[in-house]
Amino acid sequence: MGRVRKEALVGYLERYWTENKAKGIMAQSLFRKEVRSGIYSEYRRKFFGGCWVLAPRREDFFKFRFCFFVHPAVLEDAPDDSMEPEGVMGEAEGLKFRMVAGFLTRAGMGVIYAIPAGKIPLPPENLRWFLYRYDREMLRRIDAADFFSRWEGTGRPGYGELWSTRLRQDYLALEEGELMSLLLNEAFYTSFLKGYLKKSVSDPYDVDGFLLSYSTGTVLPLEIKEKFPAGSDDGAFFGIDAGRVLMLLRLCLPNDANAFYVIREVSEADRRFIDWKFMPISEIIVSASWNLQRGGRGMGGQETQTIRLPYHGFRRLEPSTLSDSSLEEVGNLPEEVKKLAEKFKRVLEKEFGWG
Repeated sequence: MGRVRKEALVGYLERYWTENKAKGIMAQSLFRKEVRSGIYSEYRRKFFGGCWVLAPRREDFFKFRFCFFVHPAVLEDAPDDSMEPEGVMGEAEGLKFRMVAGFLTRAGMGVIYAIPAGKIPLPPENLRWFLYRYDREMLRRIDAADFFSRWEGTGRPGYGELWSTRLRQDYLALEEGELMSLLLNEAFYTSFLKGYLKKSVSDPYDVDGFLLSYSTGTVLPLEIKEKFPAGSDDGAFFGIDAGRVLMLLRLCLPNDANAFYVIREVSEADRRFIDWKFMPISEIIVSASWNLQRGGRGMGGQETQTIRLPYHGFRRLEPSTLSDSSLEEVGNLPEEVKKLAEKFKRVLEKEFGWG
């Protein structure tokens, strides 16, 4: 039965995602696997899953951004009207959620936890959704119909395409719980919000995850992508979506916080895994080329603009990078940018004999 269930879950995902999108999300799943039981498992308690960042379609949409977290499993019935996060997520995940929700609230975002209820097996369209607002460290149920009645415009779901056999096999190799979590996250946006409610959104984005430092209270958002470098050996670079950088800055600046852009580097020829690499957003700010180039399609279907970042500027994501001392060292965005600016000043003076 396990294989049959997994094939059904992958079939639903194939309905929703293009092959390119599925490849990108696979990188996130593989990173979570490394955190749960792989090379970063020593620090698994420091990782929390990501969220949708959505806003209603209106002229001043930028004032009304909401972060939607989706529960990774289907409940048979709705939980209580009001509860502590630990009541539905468990002790460890509830504590992490509190830290992340506080971070997002300080950034001026609304924080909502979405819980699906129904019977398994399912088509996603049959799920019932219950929304909980994070308010004074509690989850308080809100009426979904009333909440979304203030979202103007009409939306419609997008649909995917048949994947290659290799990509399907890669997804079938994931754990069933991971597949269910991926499906529910997508079903909330595509099946419920766009399909059932037919709501339109402005500027949709998502955050792939968060790193937490308990000793300092530091929260660092994560962007996770699979890429291979472009350009020649002496001018190799990674191209990243400019909108992603702006989104991360929008979350980080009100908190004086940094963020990590994580890349699962693969070879261009056969997408063979090479290494996990990263660059803090502070280094992206000071090292990115200012000349943007045309990118691919974003979440909203629009063409993106890409920032070029030097390949050699990305460092290996060592397990120790996730330690409290490491996160504390780079966690403050303004301070990191100031330190880098001072470092560049010294290098400039030395190179041109101005010291």
